Amino acid sequence: MAGAAAGAALLAAGALFFSGGRPFSSEPPLRISSGTFSASLDAVLKAEGFDDGTRHKVSTALSKKLNLRRLRPEDSYAVVYSTWGPFKYLFVTRDLQNYFLFPGEGGAYSLSVLPVQVSTASSKASGAIKSSLWESMSAAGVPPALILDYADVFSWSVDFLTEVRDGDKWALAWEYGADPAGRVVSQKVTAALYDGGETGRKTAAAHSGGYYDEKGESLRSMFLRAPLHYRRISSYFTNRRFHPVLKYFRPHQGIDYAAPSGTPVSAVADGTVSFAGWKGGNGKLVILRHGGGYETTYGHLSRYARGIRAGKRVSQGDLIAYVGSTGLSSGPHLDFRLKQGGKPLNFLKIKYRSSGGVSGKAREAVIAAIRALPAE
Repeated sequence: MAGAAAGAALLAAGALFFSGGRPFSSEPPLRISSGTFSASLDAVLKAEGFDDGTRHKVSTALSKKLNLRRLRPEDSYAVVYSTWGPFKYLFVTRDLQNYFLFPGEGGAYSLSVLPVQVSTASSKASGAIKSSLWESMSAAGVPPALILDYADVFSWSVDFLTEVRDGDKWALAWEYGADPAGRVVSQKVTAALYDGGETGRKTAAAHSGGYYDEKGESLRSMFLRAPLHYRRISSYFTNRRFHPVLKYFRPHQGIDYAAPSGTPVSAVADGTVSFAGWKGGNGKLVILRHGGGYETTYGHLSRYARGIRAGKRVSQGDLIAYVGSTGLSSGPHLDFRLKQGGKPLNFLKIKYRSSGGVSGKAREAVIAAIRALPAE
């Protein structure tokens, strides 16, 4: 097929496909067989009546741009025939791409890739807590994945396990994209609010890949709320603590998080590894240096994460090590410490510290998005 003819056929078939199977008036009537990949492509083509040679040619042509072994049940196909029988086109849709195959000259096949047409829309919801955040938002029709995204937006400033109270108010706005079949293929929180008796009023709006409140401050805190998922705090920051191994009182200027050996430990802030090794009673220890003169230490580790060594740059939330009981330790836990300018600080008393902010027109856009949220 010549280039111009191939292009015309491609456009016609694409329009046909996206219009739900209604053929152009200039095209002969067509028959379409479609479905999803509950079986392999070869099995689908065999069920459609393709002979061995044709199935091989079709698979060979498609495999140039598509890994046929990774086709999943959510991926779809459409085989288009002329009403008198001959195969005309084949569509395979995967990961928002349409793979369009049609017969060419000399028995060969031509393959082109078209992006799936995604329509965008927006929605809003609001409500008050009656039982839990999850139940209240679900009852208002908020999709489950968006509830998790909403919780992530406020993860630095609200503990949705312990700080939620009946009567707390929430509001949410989001954008989403849908494919021609109506399936939601993308969604994003654009603005959010949580007003709680325990937490106070928290707001957020999306801008340039982050979320900011009405003051223009980033919701991403300099520090995570904790360096790991722990069962309990076994020892708090104090200047007089009875050491369980040495059996005498001495300062404990850190937080002991009791957790099973092997529990992942994360960097609480962006920084650089200044030390990773054995250090006396601390056992296996990692020390991170952060901006603003801050330093964090992670002691009694069982092992280090891959690549953790002096000079390594890490980002907030990166895996750096695993809980253990090395050094002077009576059981598996993480000894976590924070210093600023060499002075020990009580991590549990550290107030929220924004990691940045926006101003000017960017802040005005953030404020406008927050003010457009629905009221309960």
